[in-house]
Amino acid sequence: MRFFFSNNKNKVANSTVKNSRNSGSFCNVYTVSETGPVRDHNEDSIAYSFPENNQKNLIAIVADGMGGHNAGEVASKMACDILLEYCLKYWEKYSPEKLLQKAFKNAHKEIVETGEGNPEQQGMGTTATSVIIQRNVCYIGHIGDSRIYLLRNGSLTQISKDHTLVNQMFEDGDITKQERDNHPMKNVLLQALGTTTNIQPQITSNGWKVLEGDRIFMCSDGVTDVFSDGDIKDLLSMSQAEFVLECLCCTAISRNVSDNFSALLIEISSINRTNPSKTKEQNVIL
Repeated sequence: MRFFFSNNKNKVANSTVKNSRNSGSFCNVYTVSETGPVRDHNEDSIAYSFPENNQKNLIAIVADGMGGHNAGEVASKMACDILLEYCLKYWEKYSPEKLLQKAFKNAHKEIVETGEGNPEQQGMGTTATSVIIQRNVCYIGHIGDSRIYLLRNGSLTQISKDHTLVNQMFEDGDITKQERDNHPMKNVLLQALGTTTNIQPQITSNGWKVLEGDRIFMCSDGVTDVFSDGDIKDLLSMSQAEFVLECLCCTAISRNVSDNFSALLIEISSINRTNPSKTKEQNVIL
């Protein structure tokens, strides 16, 4: 396929450093969050942090909000703020599985209560896709149709499950994969924070060990609307991780992406990259 790069002269240099005091796998993080050429405001949000100030630990979240009067933007930012704050506060108290369960429940409750107390935000909701990496093991918490992919040894796997009507139809055997991917109702959600009485997020009970060279990719549906799984595999296979999201951004705009689009890339490496790349426009909470 054909990818595009911008003419940005401020490309991030390959400013990698060896850390002589720490060995093992570092989580190098790269982010992009853009309004896109069609929408007038960005309802996506991204958050990440390194617990205990240790780049071998990570909490990362991508959220895609929905609702009128900018309520989607409020919901996605609330999800990122609450999930990140809760996980940092109780990082040492709970196991990653329990931490994610409690954090999602807390975020859902607060978003519902905020919507009920503000007429302009009533009914607002958001997807939320999160990753915790602790002791070289990755855990996920997920609700909605944002996605998590893993690229390992040249093979791409979608880790998250789409909580959509169309994906449920596919799992029930009513439609084919091709019909699912091109269905006019593919963005109708069955689960999201803030929009239903009860939530059933996808939370891993047992994580998987991350390996050097793994690339974990989190994105809103604005990305998957214009990039196929094959496209994403090609993007993530680029040799330099710091250019993946710049390429994604320029290509999405060249394809006239109709939605906001956001992505977070985690590179598992023995090298600590001190200056991860960012694009000019950000809805990123650090």
